[in-house]
Amino acid sequence: MSDTADSVEAFEQAAVEHTRAALDYMKQFGIEPEGHIRPFLPPDTRQDSIDRIPFAHDVAQRVTYETEPGEFSARCPFSGLPDFGTLRVEYVPGDWILELKSLKYYLISWRDIGAAQEDITAIIFQDLLDRLENPAHLVVTTEYNVRGGINTTCCVDSREQ
Repeated sequence: MSDTADSVEAFEQAAVEHTRAALDYMKQFGIEPEGHIRPFLPPDTRQDSIDRIPFAHDVAQRVTYETEPGEFSARCPFSGLPDFGTLRVEYVPGDWILELKSLKYYLISWRDIGAAQEDITAIIFQDLLDRLENPAHLVVTTEYNVRGGINTTCCVDSREQ
């Protein structure tokens, strides 16, 4: 088998194993999905790097990045179906700013990952905080499209931690 075929097979196996584990976890709480399940990957398969650039200014500048509606997506951990939403990052840099191309690739890497919306927001916040090291503040907000008549907005703000 070729290296590419081996990689695809390993990717598919990881997705099936994570999906099965997630469904078993939810079953403990009486939550069982209906219909066809699409496999999804665990959060630790996301892109693990986000480049940064030094911020060498003495001014306090608020930086805001916001995806267009539908540009950010992950998978529902109950069905594997896509959860589309808008992601907003706001921070006041300390020594670093985020490099946008690598941030975009990082965000795209969530598309095949199945996790609760609240978990995704918390993980992204921690990843960005780790890369920025010392922002004056950091806020990560996700607002997901309405599903089942419920709009979900999650927000982690470093000033509230």
